Amino acid sequence: MLDIKKIIVFLLMALLISACGGSSDEPASQDPAPADPPPVPPGGATGSSLSFTVNEANPTPSDIRYDFGRQLVIPAGFGDGEFTFELWIKADNSFPFGPTQNGGDLQLTNWSDIPANPQPSDGSGWWYAGNFLLDGHANAGNGRGTFSLQIYGGGRVRWHFYDSAAEWGIQGADVNVAPNVVDGNWHQITLVRRWVEVTDAALELWIDGVLIAESTTSVRDNMRTYWDGWPDFRPDNEGWFWGTEKLTAIGYFDRYEDYKGLIDELRLWNRAKTASEIQNNYAAPVTGTEPALVGLFQFSDGSGNQTCNSINSNAVSEGDCINLFNMKSGYWSTENAPLSN
Repeated sequence: MLDIKKIIVFLLMALLISACGGSSDEPASQDPAPADPPPVPPGGATGSSLSFTVNEANPTPSDIRYDFGRQLVIPAGFGDGEFTFELWIKADNSFPFGPTQNGGDLQLTNWSDIPANPQPSDGSGWWYAGNFLLDGHANAGNGRGTFSLQIYGGGRVRWHFYDSAAEWGIQGADVNVAPNVVDGNWHQITLVRRWVEVTDAALELWIDGVLIAESTTSVRDNMRTYWDGWPDFRPDNEGWFWGTEKLTAIGYFDRYEDYKGLIDELRLWNRAKTASEIQNNYAAPVTGTEPALVGLFQFSDGSGNQTCNSINSNAVSEGDCINLFNMKSGYWSTENAPLSN
């Protein structure tokens, strides 16, 4: 009888184990492994470009309607010697080319298309012939320290650079050479100051890996003497203003032609990249650990009103950031510059 009881108990235990999913010697069943996260798109994480759009005129000097970013601290090391400035842009080609200098509402919406062959920056008409992508004009005194980018003359790019020798307008004035960057596509801008001869410096404007224009200055100013504390800048104009003309951003003007579109991958280097590097690697991504890379803004924040230099671990406390004002809905874009190895 005892043996029969043992057999019955054994059978009942076997049935119980089977109902629970297997032998006690087998591992318990596990949930399937989670799926791999989706790949990060080239150029940065979600929310990886910054958008500026059309503005309405400022009703009063204290009621500013223009969207803009303001950069009061330029990353340490940039400008004290040779340098390379890199930026991706995608200008909004849904806005028309047309006159911008006459004040009316067209100044708000148009991309500058005149003069057809613009004067250099020391000509009488330059001020009225360009949408400011970056306004780093001193607007006071001798103007030294100016560092600005305009889109003018039918979608061409002009770089303003003012050292102790002169104000330089490095621009692609020849329509057969300079590309139209207001075509709905991404374009990469590279600006270089490179030592040449014994005491001179070449100033170069590159677009999509192609040299568009260059000038030579006879001085090699340490630009930090103009940018650290902004001593030669009008008191309310210190810093770089992104996406707008700075006098409009502070309410001095009620309107001015400005930039409409995306910006991405701002990089500042304290060395002059070689022509070969620019030609072959202008679209290459960076890790942030490259030697001589002192400023990196990838606009991957996705929220908030500040984007900071990811190279600098103390960027927030040191103010090494671009602060955003009056930004419109959707200003953090999920679109990325088309980087490739």
